[in-house]
Amino acid sequence: MNKLIVIILSILVTTTLTFVGCSKGGGDTTPPPNPCASKTIVVTGTATATTTPTSSNGTISASATGSSGFTFSLNGGTFQTSGTFTGLAVGSYTITAKDGDACTGSQIFSVTATPCPTITVTATLTQASSPTATNGAITATGAGSTGFTYNINGGTFQSSGTFTNLAVGSYTITARDANGCTGSNAFSVTSASCPTITLTTTPTNTTGPTATNGSIVATVVGGATPHTFSRDGGITFQAGGTFNNLAVGTYIVVAKDASGCISAPRNTTIASFCPTITATTATTTTVKCESNTGTITVSASGGATPYTYSRDGGSTFQSSNIFNSLSVGNYSLSIKDANGCTTPGSASINQAPAGSLFSAVKLVMANFCTGCHGGSTPQSGLNFADDCQIVTSASRIRARAVDGVPSVMPQGGFIPAIDRQKIVDWINAGGKHNN
Repeated sequence: MNKLIVIILSILVTTTLTFVGCSKGGGDTTPPPNPCASKTIVVTGTATATTTPTSSNGTISASATGSSGFTFSLNGGTFQTSGTFTGLAVGSYTITAKDGDACTGSQIFSVTATPCPTITVTATLTQASSPTATNGAITATGAGSTGFTYNINGGTFQSSGTFTNLAVGSYTITARDANGCTGSNAFSVTSASCPTITLTTTPTNTTGPTATNGSIVATVVGGATPHTFSRDGGITFQAGGTFNNLAVGTYIVVAKDASGCISAPRNTTIASFCPTITATTATTTTVKCESNTGTITVSASGGATPYTYSRDGGSTFQSSNIFNSLSVGNYSLSIKDANGCTTPGSASINQAPAGSLFSAVKLVMANFCTGCHGGSTPQSGLNFADDCQIVTSASRIRARAVDGVPSVMPQGGFIPAIDRQKIVDWINAGGKHNN
């Protein structure tokens, strides 16, 4: 009887040791692998500027690589077969490309404006016959573009640059070309009996492009006192010659004496002076098979707080100094302070190397499982020569190679205990490529 038991056990052991292969088919309810895991869809293209800052005739023409059968969407809208989008105003747009498996990639494009030409306005002046007469005239001519129309002091545009029946005073003439670009200048209608009034101005610049702490101090010699002063070309006047809380821009300063006589206007420009802004960055890496896990953290000093931050070269800004969900690549940064002063920066997101636990599991898969899960037609469509297919199949691998009774991977026999423990250690650590 004992001899019979020994013979039966011997046969069982021999039979167990002769099983080879990877896993038995049938009964597999594991979802199919993610078709997007191995794809990197890259969107590229060009943006055509609008003809003027206020036009809506910009264009973006986008294309994509990394797959096939693409359709394209603008700012999350309906997908279309063409990657060309027209009728766009100045601004930032996100183009998304989607392939036949619904895998997507996106890119941000900026539509800019073709700068307006420099339009200058000159004029021939006709004096009024007396300080109280209304028979002065201005005949204005625009230069630097074509198709001009004209207005006076912000009124209705007209085809002629001649304005008549004007009293002594300062007038702003604006010339507008066929594309809506404008240029302005101020002119003073005087009287033959008016004295010469000499005006000087001293500007103080702002502390940034969006700050409103500029100022102009105007002084005058000549004419009857008291004088009044205007910074809008003579439309509104004030008693003092100091103008505070001014933004960046050009102001047309005019002085008027007690008799209503007007000085020649002075174009006075408020510019901005920006401090040096220092920016530093810290980054985290992405994890392979998880394409959007990188972060950039920006720190800034030297400007006016609060800062805002951009990672697309300055097209769009955010209040947070942290950019999340970033893929591998180089990013163009811009930091802007509270007064609109900016400084550029850059940062790169790299891919984290394979972790030691994952590398050990990959070697176990190569030694025991790529016979079935490898080659051009792997079983169940899973090729364990692909890092990401190992990662996405972590729970399947444990269930079939470690926890199965009997184990079904390799088919009919267990992976050695030391190698099964490598699988357990990797999954317990997170089951990712960098663990």
